Amino acid sequence: MFKLLIVEDEKITRESLETLIPWNELGIGEIKSAKNGQEALETVKNYIPDILLCDVRMPRMDGIEFSKRLKNIFPKCKIVFISGYAEKEYLLSAIRLNAIDYIEKPLDIEKIKSTMKKVVEIIEFERKEEEEKERLKEHYNESIYYAATQLVQQLLKDHTDYSVFQKYAAEDFLTSTLDVIVGFVDWKAEEDHLDEMVSKEIYNQVLGQDLTSRIAVLFSFLSQNSFVLICSEKSEIDINKAANILKEVFLQKGEICLMVATSIKASQVKESIENMLKILKKNVFYNGFGNSYTYEGFVDKREQEISFDFEKFEEYLKRDDIKRAKEEIEKLYFWLKSNQGIEIEKVKNIFFEMLLIAYQIGRQRKITQFLDEAGRAKKWSEIEQKLTLNQLKEVIYETLDGIFELFTTRGNLNRKVYQIIRFIEENFYDKHLSVQKIANHFYFSPNYLCSMFKKATGKTINDYITEVRIEKAKQLLKDNSIKLYEIAEKVGFGDPNYFSALFKKKVGMTPSEFRERYYV
Repeated sequence: MFKLLIVEDEKITRESLETLIPWNELGIGEIKSAKNGQEALETVKNYIPDILLCDVRMPRMDGIEFSKRLKNIFPKCKIVFISGYAEKEYLLSAIRLNAIDYIEKPLDIEKIKSTMKKVVEIIEFERKEEEEKERLKEHYNESIYYAATQLVQQLLKDHTDYSVFQKYAAEDFLTSTLDVIVGFVDWKAEEDHLDEMVSKEIYNQVLGQDLTSRIAVLFSFLSQNSFVLICSEKSEIDINKAANILKEVFLQKGEICLMVATSIKASQVKESIENMLKILKKNVFYNGFGNSYTYEGFVDKREQEISFDFEKFEEYLKRDDIKRAKEEIEKLYFWLKSNQGIEIEKVKNIFFEMLLIAYQIGRQRKITQFLDEAGRAKKWSEIEQKLTLNQLKEVIYETLDGIFELFTTRGNLNRKVYQIIRFIEENFYDKHLSVQKIANHFYFSPNYLCSMFKKATGKTINDYITEVRIEKAKQLLKDNSIKLYEIAEKVGFGDPNYFSALFKKKVGMTPSEFRERYYV
């Protein structure tokens, strides 16, 4: 149903138009009215009309002036004028405003009905046409998105399949020089299909293309965090404009860093893109996001030796001197910032080794659990996903701060709590290990034991027993010769089914699934 605005200064005529015409039958479901153009301007601040039925001559602001202003606000609104004066000047103004009709007074209801029916049909036709265009545009963008991915993959192969480019009428990418942008993105949020959404948005901005044009630009993600945009010189797309579009599209979704190359031969595009990615990845790692670079060729610089005194770092941590330990990290950090030739993998290995040392010391202090292979893999994955040196430093700082906060908290643990922890870790295999048994061993009441342990460690006795048993079970699962029911018994569970259910609750998978994922 459409919206109608009636603007008429004669009250009787205005009210007659509102009440005597069967608007619903014509597809018009909402009507508002005003007595002159000035009042109508106030009305359209909160009302968007599809159709305007407007008198020409009115006090304060006539219909022609109001219609001009309305068209500036709502250009798709259809106009029908009514007037007792069929003057040439007014008729010309109506034509210039693309008015649908000009109805003379006295008004004929049938004439109004037939005119409005025609207007509604025009609007419906235009909307269907727009919907079809949008559908075609969406289909086109979908198609070009998948086509671009295939074409980019072909360009990055050692041997390009010419028929793929023929299929999409994209031979220009093989016969002309190319402008290339490669980029990395650090997403603000983790969402499914973000890369696909961004790709379609970039094509939606079209970069100068229309539905009838050949493919003039290729955009595709190469990984979750890297992408490439390629323009043929024949496309007449300005590469700097393309870079600005990329920045605009990514603005709300993440930080990006770009490298631009111009006039690359098609035969050299694979090698150029690989080199650009290698250089840009290192620039991002050492300098962060937000910068743009120009590709000036690849120079393989001689790599300097990197060293870090792990023994000194470990000694500081053992002495609880986190300040001195962080100073060692800062020295390395600033040395790396000044000498940016070191391979990223080597740097990550050094930070990973720091993290393992911190966890080892935490384990010795009864703060952290033993890092088994699965735990080490998880921690390495956390390191590997970091894109910048700053992010790496934040990971190790957060780890140190977390562990040393617990050092400080637990530094005040009385001797009895440490003895209780050791007793649990030495007797976890006992099926009858319980709060009561521990309380009896230490000559405490169960209530006092639970209160003291919870206050000192932040965990209940039973939670800690379960935690130790689960960690021991993970270690035993490495050995495929030990059956699951035997592992359950070895870690203090009399019922294998209960052990399996509790393991899944705590770890997120059954013992069998855990063994299969990490050790088979």
